[in-house]
Amino acid sequence: MIRFAVVSLTAGAMLAGSGERASAEPEPRPGEPPAPSTTSPSGTSDTSGTSGTSGEQPAPRRAAATGWYTEGGLGAVAFLPKASKDANVGPAIDVRVGRDLFSWLSVGITLAASSHEATTPPPPTGEWFQLYRGAAEARIGGRFDRLAVYVEGGAGAAMISSNILGKVMITDPGEHFSIAFHAGAEIQYQLENRHYAVGLGADGFLLPQFDAIRAVDTRLYLRYTY
Repeated sequence: MIRFAVVSLTAGAMLAGSGERASAEPEPRPGEPPAPSTTSPSGTSDTSGTSGTSGEQPAPRRAAATGWYTEGGLGAVAFLPKASKDANVGPAIDVRVGRDLFSWLSVGITLAASSHEATTPPPPTGEWFQLYRGAAEARIGGRFDRLAVYVEGGAGAAMISSNILGKVMITDPGEHFSIAFHAGAEIQYQLENRHYAVGLGADGFLLPQFDAIRAVDTRLYLRYTY
């Protein structure tokens, strides 16, 4: 009698356990494959299949800022023949301020200064002079991902600090000012910060009143767009 009662209780417990597992796993609908079990043999939930990467795409690169900008550059100015024999290559500094009107068109002003050793026939020797230039300019170009290419041109005025070049008839007595024309090109690389870019540029300029001397201004610059 006692043995029969123990066997009955054991069988009831086994039937109850199988009923709970059956209720935890819904039966598949007709025509659908059975859903994989999320319960491990130990009875705990198996979440190993849900771990891993989320599949999110990397954020797109930020576009370069446009609007008001400033540029500061360092470089050198070299005179072309015939003035090249009368003045050495000299260090130069360049500042530009402007505004992007469109993605392909900008207008602004440029200020530049360079210092040169005169190589005119002695005496004197070891004389230096400074050349200052200012102009309004326009810039046209386009951007290709991180790179941008521009052509530019403008007109303004130039001032020479000394009359040392008067010995070779480049300047007239007491002459210090000339009209200035310039044209050139530059390539620009956009940094991770959308406000900053670095670039390399070269301009040729002409000074008609100074015996029409010509020179090339090359520069490496940093640009900040507000």
